[in-house]
Amino acid sequence: MKGTNAALLALFGGLTSGFCVADASLPLDQRSLLLEDTRLPREAALDRLQQIRFAFRERAAQPGQWQSWARAYGGYGSWDAGSGSPRLERRSGGLLVGLDRPLQGMWVAGVLAGAGRSELQAEQGGDSDVDSYHLGGYAATRFYQLGFKLGATYSWHELHSERHRAGQSLHADSRAGSAQLFGEASYSLDFRDFSLEPFAGLAYVQLDADHLREHGGDQALRLQSEAQDGSYLTLGWRAATSWQVAQRKLVGRASLAGRHGFVDAQMRGTAVRLSSGISEALEGREFERDNLRLDLGLDYELSQDLYLGLTYAGQYAEDARDNSLAGRLSLRF
Repeated sequence: MKGTNAALLALFGGLTSGFCVADASLPLDQRSLLLEDTRLPREAALDRLQQIRFAFRERAAQPGQWQSWARAYGGYGSWDAGSGSPRLERRSGGLLVGLDRPLQGMWVAGVLAGAGRSELQAEQGGDSDVDSYHLGGYAATRFYQLGFKLGATYSWHELHSERHRAGQSLHADSRAGSAQLFGEASYSLDFRDFSLEPFAGLAYVQLDADHLREHGGDQALRLQSEAQDGSYLTLGWRAATSWQVAQRKLVGRASLAGRHGFVDAQMRGTAVRLSSGISEALEGREFERDNLRLDLGLDYELSQDLYLGLTYAGQYAEDARDNSLAGRLSLRF
């Protein structure tokens, strides 16, 4: 009888331990989304280059003249529950600024910097916040109708997570860094009143996440550090046209593209119970690697040296959706 009770207690303890570890998978989900969020500075750089180098662009800068820009964004995304994974909701926002100028020939180059915050919340009540800081460079050129863009960025991330288990409030702080190289090729079909542009983009990203150590009780865990890399391929079409409003140029833009991620769809790690030293495998949720991207934008020429823009971006997958708005201001001096 004593042996049976001991076996049942051991089995129950193992099940309880596994349940607690599964409940702590939110930091792994956040790491997956850090790879995804490398698109934010990348998209800002590519969009900036589109505005000043390609179809229906801003007025060309004069020799020796600098161009500056700022882009503020905010977004909301959600992932449906399923296969043992809770529903996730995320709110994000940030600001990116840049400075660029024409170079010899058809080249233009610049630098960018920025900061953003993302708040991820699980249906079970856990949450994870990330403050990110970005720094990068970008360049573009044209050869007749062919266009080429390229860039590189590095981001620093400060993560904070919190969950509640067995009456304990468990919290942890950790850090991560992400680097990326990206490029895009396009072919512009320019007509009198509008332009069509097929394009292909490729980005290589790498994430290095430090270990995460919880505090707040005997249910605390330690999640090992992790390094992951992957690539994203984007194929799509852009369209643009312009109108005259109050003797100023108003440009409308639209883009539809499909993107595939050559990355692990599910993050995995090892969690160690600090009170006992027992380690167990930990799995995050499985994220979609394919999604559809829709971009819509308007840019208005306030003056020859000042432009204002508004952009909507939507990403759609089978069990996920993400919508964001961005305002853009550019100034030459």
